Amino acid sequence: MYMGKTDDKHKFTINPIILWRDLKAAVGMFFSVLCGRYPLPKRSLLWLIVFVIYAVIPFDLIPDPLIAMFGLGAADDLLVLAYVLNKMSPDLEKYRYFKQSRDIEGIKK
Repeated sequence: MYMGKTDDKHKFTINPIILWRDLKAAVGMFFSVLCGRYPLPKRSLLWLIVFVIYAVIPFDLIPDPLIAMFGLGAADDLLVLAYVLNKMSPDLEKYRYFKQSRDIEGIKK
């Protein structure tokens, strides 16, 4: 639960359950931003741009031929996505709190 402060010192995680939850929150947050229901978090936008640039450029941290023989062609992209989601975590926590409070307001009406 969001308590009014952002914790920039949260622990890095590669837990797929937490990352999946954060990915769904990130998609929801950006749709809410596009619809004008949520203010644009500039830090998260910056991290999203970093990920898109990394995913598009042909340079990879782990060369694809090296990991292609192991069937892990997108492993480095997934690691960068995990890093980006971890960096976006404080903004995602704020968004989840915002969404939860709006849902509660909708129930009270």
